[in-house]
Amino acid sequence: MDTRLKQLSYSSLNLLHACPRKYELYKLQALQNQVDIEDDYTGVTFATGHAIGGGIAECFAGVSERDIIFHMFLGWKPDLLDTDTGRLKSFWLSVIAVQKLISLREDGFLSDWEVVEYNGKPAIELSFIIHLPDSFYYRGFVDAVLRNKIDGRIMVLECKTNSSHTISAAQYKNSAQAIGYSIVLDAIFPNLSTYDVQYLIYRTKHMVYEPMIFTKNYLQRAQWIQDLLLDIEILERYDAANLFPMRGESCRDFNRDCEYFGVCELSNERLTKKLSQQKLDEIEKYNADFQIKITLEDLIRAQLAKE
Repeated sequence: MDTRLKQLSYSSLNLLHACPRKYELYKLQALQNQVDIEDDYTGVTFATGHAIGGGIAECFAGVSERDIIFHMFLGWKPDLLDTDTGRLKSFWLSVIAVQKLISLREDGFLSDWEVVEYNGKPAIELSFIIHLPDSFYYRGFVDAVLRNKIDGRIMVLECKTNSSHTISAAQYKNSAQAIGYSIVLDAIFPNLSTYDVQYLIYRTKHMVYEPMIFTKNYLQRAQWIQDLLLDIEILERYDAANLFPMRGESCRDFNRDCEYFGVCELSNERLTKKLSQQKLDEIEKYNADFQIKITLEDLIRAQLAKE
């Protein structure tokens, strides 16, 4: 199997579940100059979420407003004046979003919570990677890990942007992404049995924050591990059959046609790029840079120790 198909994340697995053929074409870079979906901050939508999430994490870590905005500027990949008018997303609107959070913090919002430290640094934007069987990898990032100053409870802060007119707890409560955060918590708090996930959702069309909090336990993580292994098994079966099925219900999403619509029926030889040594070296270098590294065996041992 092509190594690119083995680089998993929450975003790419969502894509696999929606349309296996689109997952295959994304991973094999069927479009010229395409980058991996979970690392694509070149568009305004992705860049806005990245900028706001990073800004909020730094706000909780006590970074000054001036430095936060400067860091947002340095990390912004699209043109500085690019704007998604439909979703109300841009660099400048991202700055306003973070300034609103700074104002909320000054008024006492989540004042009982502080960022914990990991390896002598604030635990913000932590990266983790799980080494899975057959050279599969699962990669993820945590916006911030917080501790309650009064009772010591641990909470993961997850920053989201949402351009919908309405939002619901059903969009976030059972997200597998939040369960994966326990990997990071194991590295910081090995004896932890439950933890909270605080979603801080910035509604771009209303320019307000809506918090939602959910409690996670390690039984849920056991199920998440099984689910991850099942996804790997399905990918291996698709590859062995040389068939990644198309899902017609995913041909249109977010009010636009899939970029592969009309061409995904063509063969990979006509659509995709072969894996080059340069790309393989880039993947290996990227995977080596993650802060928290764990194997499946380590993960299972940690899981059994909590039961």
